[in-house]
Amino acid sequence: MRVKDLRPGGSALTPTLTVRASAAAELLRLIGVLVDESGEYDVGVQRLADLRGQLPAQVLEELRQLDGRSGLSFHVLSLLGADLPDPAGVDELHAALEGDPELGWRLLLAHHGHIDDQPEIELLDAVVAGDPGALAELLQQLRALPAPPEAIPALLDTSPQEHGKHLVAAIRAVQPVWERVAAESMHAIGRDVQYRQAQLDAGRSVAEIVLAATNGYELSGDPTIRRIVLLPSYWIRPWLVVGRRGDAEVLTTVVAEEFLILPPEAPSPALLRLVKALADENRLTLLRRLTSGPISLTEATAELDVAKATAHHHLAILRQAGLVVIGGEGRGSRYALRQDPPTVTAEALAAYLGPHRTPTLDPPATG
Repeated sequence: MRVKDLRPGGSALTPTLTVRASAAAELLRLIGVLVDESGEYDVGVQRLADLRGQLPAQVLEELRQLDGRSGLSFHVLSLLGADLPDPAGVDELHAALEGDPELGWRLLLAHHGHIDDQPEIELLDAVVAGDPGALAELLQQLRALPAPPEAIPALLDTSPQEHGKHLVAAIRAVQPVWERVAAESMHAIGRDVQYRQAQLDAGRSVAEIVLAATNGYELSGDPTIRRIVLLPSYWIRPWLVVGRRGDAEVLTTVVAEEFLILPPEAPSPALLRLVKALADENRLTLLRRLTSGPISLTEATAELDVAKATAHHHLAILRQAGLVVIGGEGRGSRYALRQDPPTVTAEALAAYLGPHRTPTLDPPATG
């Protein structure tokens, strides 16, 4: 992830923006969420447990073997939704994976091989496109690494053809569960897409739309990024996933709350995230530190004297609550306070308390 000001007056060319409702991407994200039992998702622990219970134990285990139990592989594969032919549905996904059985394997290899901008993005794009020479070069580079990422050895030990065969079979095994929940998620996603497209048609800047849709992600001036593709998601809420497909930066964004169907008396997910964010001493410490200016993940780690993964978790919660913006990529990521945190806080709380307020009691009579 990167940061650069693309508002009017910025020095970089603004990429084009596309907003898509992709059932293929959402099916893959649902699989990732079901595989990851350690994650915190807005849909709730019990709801996900119920959905997992609808899958045969053998299918769930096969999904985890394909993925490594984090859900990350399926979230990476969901990037395919950016370029599948319309309507980017499940049929189009199967056509792509069956027409090129090694596609999923190459996409995952390129993703895990992208370490601190090395190898170069052009080489990774060529690998995903199926260039044999590029694949051989990437494999040579990865095998020469003294400590390759954890997922790399497992991919290298797997036949690309066999990986593709198991991937297609696993997706088909989940489809009966998907079909029971598809309308729930795709209706909300469709409303979100329509809203973002209306903003774009009305002349809102790409940077403004992306910042609002991601709840705190700022675009960069990377000249190799010509397109931004927003793929809203219902199941992955509240997480933001950023990936690359050729000249496009693909953002898995969170469906806006106004497009979810919630009981009228329920507190909004935004309010719950805000309360959670503020109810922790470490996160309050980070907010106070951010009043002095942006910080890196390394600086946040030192500030809290915790593990880097713990500091990243705290910063992610602050971003999800609408208090922090993030930009940059890898070691260059920077976190900064949003310009309107008091407004975010007041609006979230007022929206929940407003309809339930009761008249103030008159003071008791004296005398």
